Amino acid sequence: MKSIIVPALLLLLTACGTRTEIVRVNVPDIRVNPEQGAVVVVAPVRDQRPAEFLSKIPASERANNVGGEIRNGNGFKLALESETAADKTREILIQALRNMGYRTADRCETDCLRLDASMNEFAVKMPFNFWRAAGWAQQMVADVAVEVSVHDRDRARTFTAKGHGTNVFQVVSRENWEIALERAVRDFTQNFKQGMAAQEAATSTDATPNALN
Repeated sequence: MKSIIVPALLLLLTACGTRTEIVRVNVPDIRVNPEQGAVVVVAPVRDQRPAEFLSKIPASERANNVGGEIRNGNGFKLALESETAADKTREILIQALRNMGYRTADRCETDCLRLDASMNEFAVKMPFNFWRAAGWAQQMVADVAVEVSVHDRDRARTFTAKGHGTNVFQVVSRENWEIALERAVRDFTQNFKQGMAAQEAATSTDATPNALN
């Protein structure tokens, strides 16, 4: 039975044309916007993903694309149904900030933090590995990477938040793609929170000499 999976996977990727699969990406730990807390204005996220994979996707579909596997013009294209990958990334960032106690806003009339972000990666793929396939251990691999800049008055700090997730599968299905994506998003969220906490600590350290004067 194990010997069947290798030609089966190859057949999926050598069939005629590509198939678009609509996938859902859940945002972890959705919270109501706090009434108190430091205010953060989250700017629209810039889509800076490299063109290596997106070049295989029609221009009109690239903003919604979140990966897949295309070889020799055949395979799978994964897309979000009603929003772009950049919009989903902004939604994830906003919820992570709210979970940290920040109040998020679209604009700010007084002093507040401003967060700018560039999405460098947001995709799940299915890299073929002969030995993994032969052992029923083929993986879907998802990665999210976002460069974040936090502006506080005249200070700016930048860090990169990353998330990685895998899913061992036997059947190529929407649910299996989504499992890998969800794991990457959760890993990314935790990494982003750690980056923000480091920024908070650095800002407090910078402010300490002024507080003593």
